[in-house]
Amino acid sequence: MTMLAQPRSRLWDILDAGTLREMGLTLLIVSLVLFVSAMLLLGANVSELRQGYARVQQSNGALLELASVDTEILRVEMTVRGYVLSGDPMYLTWKQMETSALQDRVASFDSVFRDDPAQMANVKTLKRLLNEHRVFFDDLSRRAPSDRAAVIADIIAYSKRVGRRSIEDHLLTMRANEMKSLAQQQLLAETRVVNAYRNAIGISAAALLFASLGFTLLLQDRRRSRRRNER
Repeated sequence: MTMLAQPRSRLWDILDAGTLREMGLTLLIVSLVLFVSAMLLLGANVSELRQGYARVQQSNGALLELASVDTEILRVEMTVRGYVLSGDPMYLTWKQMETSALQDRVASFDSVFRDDPAQMANVKTLKRLLNEHRVFFDDLSRRAPSDRAAVIADIIAYSKRVGRRSIEDHLLTMRANEMKSLAQQQLLAETRVVNAYRNAIGISAAALLFASLGFTLLLQDRRRSRRRNER
């Protein structure tokens, strides 16, 4: 007991004689500031998580939009084939509807990928490829009534060489780029979140240390004042 009491007595002597003796309240204020800072850092961390979730949702939406382009291209081609084989003008109406839907979807990519210069360049290329595709099938539709056999031959040749292959390959590239970008964003967000949590824990530990020291100094000062009054 005597050996344990001596270090404690020395500690109180150091606190009484040192410059920290009158800093109890100051240390408590510092600990409060640090604690608030840690809470603000955690709040920013939650905001980062929300932004990361929003980016994931945006990327998933972009991937779905890109996949839908493939489907709408096929629909346009099917309506032209239907018109060539049947001569029913209703197919031309459907073709116009599908073409408009496809154009609207691709136009929306300007806002979806506006923050990604590489994808914006890909969007520009995609628009050029789709315009070539539209011109080709518009020409087939125009020629179908007067030159049906030749149009059917062109459609067969187009199918054999998979004329839309360049569009499909480009869409695959865009989807791969979007998935890569998403993975990079997730990694960056996770790194920021982990670092923020570590910093918050460190700041909280420092706040606890300063609070303990400040409380101890205030308690010691009160005991010292009580001893003086008793004398």
